[in-house]
Amino acid sequence: MKREGLWEKLRLLNPKNLQREVHVYGYRFSWRTHLMAVIAALVGIGGIGMVFQLKPLFLAGVLLTVLFVFPVLVLDMYKKMYEQKRFGDACAYMEQLLYAFQKTGKIVSALKEVRGIFGEGQIRLCVEEAIAHMEYGHPVGEQGVLREGLQKIERYYACDKLATVHELLLNTEEYGGDVEASVTLVLEDIERFKKRGYQLQAEKRKSHTDNVISIVVAVLLCAAALYLLNEMQEMFTSEVDVSVFTVPVIQISSMVFLLLLLAFYVKSVRSLTADWLEEKPLYDTAYIRHSYELVMGYEKKAQQYRRLIPAGIVTMTAFVFWTVGWRIAGILLLVTGLLVAMQPRISYRIAERDVTAELYQVLPRWLFEMVLLLQNNNVQMAITKSAQHAPAVLGSELAELCARMDERPDQLQTYTDFCKKFDLPEMLSCMKMLHAFSENGTGDIDVQMNHLIERVVLMQERADVLRSEERAFRMKLIFAYPVLAATGKLLADLTVGMALMMQVLGGMGGA
Repeated sequence: MKREGLWEKLRLLNPKNLQREVHVYGYRFSWRTHLMAVIAALVGIGGIGMVFQLKPLFLAGVLLTVLFVFPVLVLDMYKKMYEQKRFGDACAYMEQLLYAFQKTGKIVSALKEVRGIFGEGQIRLCVEEAIAHMEYGHPVGEQGVLREGLQKIERYYACDKLATVHELLLNTEEYGGDVEASVTLVLEDIERFKKRGYQLQAEKRKSHTDNVISIVVAVLLCAAALYLLNEMQEMFTSEVDVSVFTVPVIQISSMVFLLLLLAFYVKSVRSLTADWLEEKPLYDTAYIRHSYELVMGYEKKAQQYRRLIPAGIVTMTAFVFWTVGWRIAGILLLVTGLLVAMQPRISYRIAERDVTAELYQVLPRWLFEMVLLLQNNNVQMAITKSAQHAPAVLGSELAELCARMDERPDQLQTYTDFCKKFDLPEMLSCMKMLHAFSENGTGDIDVQMNHLIERVVLMQERADVLRSEERAFRMKLIFAYPVLAATGKLLADLTVGMALMMQVLGGMGGA
């Protein structure tokens, strides 16, 4: 995969290939603008290289790297605009489709009305392809032409919200029922989804601006330090006439420093090109599954007893080392013994924290699906249906919940035991409401639904806070990279500068 990625980047060095890639995103490629941008980039980086007084060989290395990454940056610029338009088209499509379906009650008629709203573009092509398959196509499998037609749109605009909208319309057309309340719920959810998407991109743009400022400050600081060292050396009279800039170590460190800053800039730019429609999980699925199993299988006393023997051995060894006078080794071994004894508890706490954060991400989506399913199903049937498409982290919990409902459906504990090992107060309230639904029926369904939706919104807000904190941490890491690079560069320059000063002073003393 890495070779393929490298080859794709090398292909972009040919402007014709770059032009084709830009055209794929639906934009026009201007040769004149591209040439002017390349010249401006080379002049700008070349000017910075001259400020650091790089020799031709090192300057050429930096300029060649700029030529290599420039097409990638150009393509990323178009990809960023493409993803923004794709997000806007998908949101507009979902909203207009729901409004149209409210009037017609038929998916094909709603799609035809939506088609007339959009001009030429990818979303219109997808809608036309879906309509053609529904009216003139033949079912490929057992799902039917309606579902297969909508899946043609979902393949291009992969999004959980879009799939939820389509599922709602398919269920309504197949089974009937009042769709007004469900459509209102979905429209409100789409509005919150749009707000989150645009807010995320605003945060990313702000972070990118901060990263650029960090890079500029790092360049100015390191350049100023070099000129200051050079001026200090020239203040002394000596037979040794060596400029700081000509020292090989300085030349190499300056080139590496500029290349690192270029890499950090590319990384920051690429953070703006992510898929707006995809709501990525905080952690890898395999890691979350492992963490969930660790939490569920954790037994505090058993884990403590299991660690007593190795921790005791290490502690006794530390005591022996301390007794014979090896105090530092004894202290290190004592700390190691404490870590060995506490390791299971530390691992448990980390796993519990990460799984809780992941649950806050997935539970609002699951609960919202439950709200829609409860429009036409009882609680037990809604939970059973939701388990078919639930996130992986909820698989075991939902399976156990379904089993408990078969055995003792009337007990409150059947519901409150759901995710009971994790600190989810909002979820506990939601499960109590589901139990009330099951026991009391749907006499005051509107009031009950409103209360449940309020809890879902609260959980979504909590999930947004956790996700924002995680994104902020990642972007701050990028912001710190130029600072770390500048620190390393300054240390190298100061070391060389001090060596030269000693050489100069030595020459003065010899004179």
